[in-house]
Amino acid sequence: MKPQRLFYILLITWVIADLLVAIFTPMHADEAYYALYGRHLDWGYYDHPPMVALLTAASSALFKGNLSIRFLTVLLHGGTVWLIWKTIAAKSPTRRDVLTFFAVAASLVMFSVYGFVTTPDAPLLFFTALFFLLYKHYLDKPGWPLALALGVTLAAMLYSKYMAVLVLGFVVLSNPRLLKDPKAWIAIFVAALLFIPHIRWQFQNDFPSLQYHLADRSKQFRLRYPLEYIPNQLLVFNPACLGIALWLCWQKRRSKHLFERAEVFTIAGFILFFWIMTMRGHTEPHWTAAASIPMIILLYSELRKPKWWNWLVRGVLPITALLLIGRIALPILGSEKIHLFGRQAEMVDIGQYCGDTPAVFTTSFQDPSLYTFYNGKEATVISSFYSRRTQFDLWQSDLALQGKQVCLIGEAVTKRPIPGSETIRTPHTEFAIRKVKAFQGANRLSVTVKKCRLVGNTLYLSMTIHNPYSLDYHFDNPDFPTSLLLGFVRDDEYKALFCPAIPDLVIPAGGDVTISQAVSPVPDFPFVVCVDNSVCRSVNSKPVKSESRN
Repeated sequence: MKPQRLFYILLITWVIADLLVAIFTPMHADEAYYALYGRHLDWGYYDHPPMVALLTAASSALFKGNLSIRFLTVLLHGGTVWLIWKTIAAKSPTRRDVLTFFAVAASLVMFSVYGFVTTPDAPLLFFTALFFLLYKHYLDKPGWPLALALGVTLAAMLYSKYMAVLVLGFVVLSNPRLLKDPKAWIAIFVAALLFIPHIRWQFQNDFPSLQYHLADRSKQFRLRYPLEYIPNQLLVFNPACLGIALWLCWQKRRSKHLFERAEVFTIAGFILFFWIMTMRGHTEPHWTAAASIPMIILLYSELRKPKWWNWLVRGVLPITALLLIGRIALPILGSEKIHLFGRQAEMVDIGQYCGDTPAVFTTSFQDPSLYTFYNGKEATVISSFYSRRTQFDLWQSDLALQGKQVCLIGEAVTKRPIPGSETIRTPHTEFAIRKVKAFQGANRLSVTVKKCRLVGNTLYLSMTIHNPYSLDYHFDNPDFPTSLLLGFVRDDEYKALFCPAIPDLVIPAGGDVTISQAVSPVPDFPFVVCVDNSVCRSVNSKPVKSESRN
């Protein structure tokens, strides 16, 4: 069999295998969340740029069920494998070359998973592979068409995930002469020009993604963050491939070959950058996913050589075999019985109890996403002081539910159960539910601190509360009795101080009320103003830093 024919047979087999796994593996909660992106197409989202929304929107236009989220991901991943092969394939590859390539590509755990799981990393991998292919051609024969293509590809990478800027940065570091190349600057200009709609969206929404990724995720340093980082990377790449790749990066750190330098700088750069990032909090293992592309290229180039054959046979092939077995077993392991991925039965049970009444979750943003996917009914979540903000806070779908009948859904066992709820136990789950005739949420109330003066250990505040709802907001609502509190936060330390009671306070629909409060004793922490409606303790103001209290 000719090598090229063997390659396409194995590629088609790879895509079919991903397609089957995509069909039969239950949905991950994050995928259901991205599916909601696709229902509300926009130039940006709270957590990520919009490329993943295009994938789910296009997939849902073609299929129902799991493929309504994963179909385009499977095709895109097949295209990623093809692009990498086009980047590294010799003019006359041997069958051994083809087998080596697939053995290496299939041995990277994270790369294989993104063949059927829809996340922003899936399009990032595709466009990163395209970027490296174009960059290789550009090094061989630079020209304006390739520069423009690189610019468009870079924009697509940025629209996939913000990590794309690291790929560009490490490639430029590997070849500083690009900074003197007018065509390279045109490529960057084209990318920036195409990215303007997303920047405009960020500006219009007060830069939520920057706030989330650069500020909200920062935590106090913990020794376990850097200690757990390398073991996590060994798992998501695999010990053999990561070890060989890092050793090769060290050996080739002074390489004169510009494309090889780009591989080395990108692999080592990603691993080192995110290890440094552990100094400011936990680093998710998959954040280094883009390094999979140059890693496959580098490993293939070396492992196909005779001196590395034993490493391929003894170190890489066994892992490849285990992952192939895992692909077959995943739909079985991901069954509802084991709950590795899916929570279909749980969400269907909750849907049966809610019926046509809108569901409002007090748990995680993932729950209403799965609920909508499996029941076909809209749901939302109440964000609180104890959870992070999400895209639901930008959609503000709870605005339309104010004063309407809803089902409040929470955990059966929680530190703060829903008052008046009943616990429902089914063969698949256990949850707390409370049906209310007139929902009064507090998430959209906006508190602006006008004056903040500290005298001794007493804090004197003047603040304005804005009510964007179409109904008056009653603090003495019997179903949702409301109070104000200050949440003082420093790293993982938290202290809540309730403000003096405000009897019979009513904020008119679309109106404002200004109140004054005196709270003591107060710690020397930054604080936020929270509205507590007995069901949820929401964050309703921007942080007020301690140094501003004078």
